[in-house]
Amino acid sequence: MENIEINKDFKRILLVDDDAAIRKIIRKILETAGFEVLEAPNGETAILLMREKPDLVLQDLILPDITGYDLVQKLRAVSENPLVPILALSGFLEKPDSPWDTSGGFNGLLVKPVPAAVLLDAIMTNLGA
Repeated sequence: MENIEINKDFKRILLVDDDAAIRKIIRKILETAGFEVLEAPNGETAILLMREKPDLVLQDLILPDITGYDLVQKLRAVSENPLVPILALSGFLEKPDSPWDTSGGFNGLLVKPVPAAVLLDAIMTNLGA
């Protein structure tokens, strides 16, 4: 993986996914790029971790305790920064080539498994780097 220099003003990412293996892979990619990663296996933990003021959220759409669309609204409601970028992660899309509707509160969509370069590019784009 190529070295990508991150903007030091943006370094904390909240990763919300109930799959421990996916969290491990994404955490390694993010930490290698210099990000601090907060992990949440469910919506309840994600809501609590919003107190840590992440600069960006990567959130699975299918969670054991809440729908992804309900969680994104709750995360925005409890965040000190309601404009924090929140990117949806999904491995289950009927039409992966269809345009993504951001009206549900997400800033974008990443389809799992997401290549490291695509993940980091999306993060940097949404952080304005």
